[in-house]
Amino acid sequence: MSDLFERFRDNLNKYKKMGINPLSLATGCAVKVDLIDTVYPALEKLKEKLLANNIEVMPREDTDIFVSRESEVLKRVINGGEFDADRAISLIQVNQETAGNPEKFANFLLKIYTGVKTKRKLIVGKGHSIVTTNPKAEVGILDLFKLDGRELRSYTLSNNDTIQIVDPLDDPGSQMQVDVGVSNSLNDLFTKGAFQDLKMIPVADAPDPDLKKTLLNNFERFSKRYNVELLTDVQPSTGTLMIGATVVGKSDHELPTYYDKVDEGMEILVTRPVGELTPINVHMWLLTVPELIDTMEERGITLNKVEEAKKRALDYMTKPNFDSAEVIYNHLPEFGGKFDLESHVAMTTDVTGPGIFVVKEFAEKALVDVDLYDVPVIDREISEFATENFIIPNSTAGTNGAIVIFASKKVIDDIAQDLTKRGLEPRIIGRVLRKGTGVVYVKKDVCKLIHRENILKHFKVRDAN
Repeated sequence: MSDLFERFRDNLNKYKKMGINPLSLATGCAVKVDLIDTVYPALEKLKEKLLANNIEVMPREDTDIFVSRESEVLKRVINGGEFDADRAISLIQVNQETAGNPEKFANFLLKIYTGVKTKRKLIVGKGHSIVTTNPKAEVGILDLFKLDGRELRSYTLSNNDTIQIVDPLDDPGSQMQVDVGVSNSLNDLFTKGAFQDLKMIPVADAPDPDLKKTLLNNFERFSKRYNVELLTDVQPSTGTLMIGATVVGKSDHELPTYYDKVDEGMEILVTRPVGELTPINVHMWLLTVPELIDTMEERGITLNKVEEAKKRALDYMTKPNFDSAEVIYNHLPEFGGKFDLESHVAMTTDVTGPGIFVVKEFAEKALVDVDLYDVPVIDREISEFATENFIIPNSTAGTNGAIVIFASKKVIDDIAQDLTKRGLEPRIIGRVLRKGTGVVYVKKDVCKLIHRENILKHFKVRDAN
């Protein structure tokens, strides 16, 4: 046990020297700039100014999606540059002050987006924003597409996700860190059933050039292991730890974005338990504040149980969800085909930083009211302990998380059987009540998993459990 504490203290100091404090930032995808309080208000403020500069930011979607073209040239720029781009995937890293202020965040976005010099209309198809504790490490990384030639019978999808810490007990240069970072970015493609012709441009930065080189070597190993083509391009030089990737893939099937087809009687399935970040954060805080161990054991939760839950969470996070992607793909019409209620998936998303709040976001997108009657976390007791002790504000949050699927009962039953055969743990968690406005009804005990008021206020909590 003493070796564990010593290793944690050593790594804590190592991360702090890199400008990251694991005790002030929850791990994994939770280092995102808050969507509800900062990103959405900032984009609303910017909308007219961006349009005046021939720039459009697409509504929130898991990935950028467009019909594939004969010529798709991809180029990365840092903080702006010249390139006749049609579309952009943006990664924004800002300090804590900017991240907490919609006005300052809006100004930073405007500077980065207008820094791209293109003669074409620029569509920002997907944006990802993360927080750093280093006030001098703000950066805008844009991966740009120049599209020419005829349209093809497939879709191109692209996404970026970038993290800073997965497990504070692990070395920043470990293969696990890169595996989670890339898998997390790929997951947004996989939610749409896209897993063909996969490519990635790494995002790798570090205070130490040797660590940066180690990270890039780890990307190469991931590329070879999972047959994802590795594209080399310019990397940021902020001197802070950044691990992630912009990923690109294709699908010759239609995509599960049939929001207008989501209707009464459809069921909602999650491909496996959610909330990977909770056991990792609980384990970290037990090592930081050992007195918590006594509090936890009084509730019948042992340290060994937390370690087992953490091991399970890391196992989920490090493996790309290829099986889920293929199952979704197999339940979609071919390119140009029509949606069939009894054969196809209507809508999907994944459970990451906002946790189970994504069900609310997509209920609003589909204009349906939903009964969310189950939230299967990795370990209920540990999640409730984490929420009660303010260890993590949303114990349903994850990284490279489970995928949520909306479809008819027949399709959901078929998918559940297929996923189970492949070794996954699918669970039906809710149903669509009616066409509506996006109301999501939850049991009162969801408050034991989430204590963030800006999330809870968007749910309709029933009195009875």
